[in-house]
Amino acid sequence: MRKEEPKNPRLSLHHKYKRRLPALSWSVAEFLTYAEQKLNPDIGGNIHKRTEIEAIVSKCKELQTLPPDPQDANDVPPIREGFLEVLQSAGENTKKILAEADKFLKELSEEEWEEMRKAYKDQS
Repeated sequence: MRKEEPKNPRLSLHHKYKRRLPALSWSVAEFLTYAEQKLNPDIGGNIHKRTEIEAIVSKCKELQTLPPDPQDANDVPPIREGFLEVLQSAGENTKKILAEADKFLKELSEEEWEEMRKAYKDQS
């Protein structure tokens, strides 16, 4: 089954690129940390294929200069305007609904409660 095509492929590709760029920063920085520890004889001990590892570390150091700093990768886009207002409004609406439900339940007669219990048991 084929995945649906995005409505705007160019914009979709741009967003995918932007989302993965910070991850690349983190991955390269983390890799370099562990690779340098591996190259340290006190930590890594006797190293097999040392020249290969050093060549990879060298290229990763070059790559590390290209994407944004991993510390900057934590920056998140600002919350959209009005989003907090929507959340607060939803909270106020919820309080209103709960208050109305509480009032409704308190005003039920014993017969109405019994009818509701019976209907619930019949559904179960």
